[in-house]
Amino acid sequence: MAVVAALLMGVWWLTDGRAEEPAPAPKAAPVGEIAKRVEAIRGLRFDTLPKPVEVTPAQARREGLEDLDRSYPRERRLADEETLKLLGLIDPSVDLREVSGSVFSEGVAGYYDPRTKRLRIVRGTATGTRVITEMVLAHELDHALEDQRLKLDADAVAGSDDASLAYTALVEGSATALMYRYVDDRFGDEETFGGLAASAFAPTGNLPPYLMAQLVFPYTQGEAFVKRLLELGSGGWSVVDTALRDRPPASTEQVMHPEAYVDADQPRRVRIAPPGGGWRVLRGGTLGEWTTGKLLARAGGTAWTEAAAGWGGDRYALLGRGAARALVVRWVWDTPGDEREFLLALRDWMAEGKPESAAAAISASGGAVTLAIAPDAARARALARGASSSSRLARD
Repeated sequence: MAVVAALLMGVWWLTDGRAEEPAPAPKAAPVGEIAKRVEAIRGLRFDTLPKPVEVTPAQARREGLEDLDRSYPRERRLADEETLKLLGLIDPSVDLREVSGSVFSEGVAGYYDPRTKRLRIVRGTATGTRVITEMVLAHELDHALEDQRLKLDADAVAGSDDASLAYTALVEGSATALMYRYVDDRFGDEETFGGLAASAFAPTGNLPPYLMAQLVFPYTQGEAFVKRLLELGSGGWSVVDTALRDRPPASTEQVMHPEAYVDADQPRRVRIAPPGGGWRVLRGGTLGEWTTGKLLARAGGTAWTEAAAGWGGDRYALLGRGAARALVVRWVWDTPGDEREFLLALRDWMAEGKPESAAAAISASGGAVTLAIAPDAARARALARGASSSSRLARD
């Protein structure tokens, strides 16, 4: 998705506005030459140069869904889907597998799979110019290079929790930062602008807004995070290498606020009492600061998103009792002021952002805020009160 992200961020180069006669389009450099430039920028050497294989959008969809089914079991995917629907982050009709298939076939220009070591370039508009082709190859070759020398965590990339999104932001941010350096070194402003403009209206798949934002986050916010790590390394990649090899960010909070990563500000552990009443835990996890902000934005837009900035940690539990589903989320905050600000925003979400089909209740006690969503108001209130105990979840 490097090309999609780059286009969404906008073109950061300027041109002088002078029109010239079009010249024959130059061909992209050979893969070996691109790889040498990537090695020089990154300060690492390939053990084995991967061979990019061009595939059709249909082949990309098939391979992408095969990997999705292998790394994202159906039970876990459906549980995540239900969680997002209960929070109102996606519509009830959304099928995460179908959306993923759309992305693989329409929104991906190239991809590297750390499990199979396959590097693919997807045939189509997005790779129709020398600039875009070399950008995509530089980005994906960087993934392969870092995997060979620093060992990318394929399970973390395939995860769906907050920590997995943070790790993906580190991986994609590193490749995006390298891609920017590659383009700055390789192309002039006019060629870069023209190459990007030629692909500016390539389709990106029919994505719900939350899922589009989640897809773009690792490239935009991840690049900003890596940029800070590069500054700490005086422009070199040593701090990035350490992060990839030994100390990836633990949360989206650390990605969004790099000083939290530098200061080792770890998420606080949050517990939810076993629900009782015949409810069983189907799935547990962490929403994180980024998703919490997206939740609040459903009611108050970007103004309420800032109410997530005092995030200290959270835990959610998707509950099942027969065919009924409920969700409990419990947050802790850095300061009492952060908690009060969040409560105001969450109550606004209750009034304006909550899905109409669900009942919800809020409980604040013991320095934590609990949200419960259930089929009716009485059960929501009971779950919100019961979750305020410090007991651990029966099952993660």
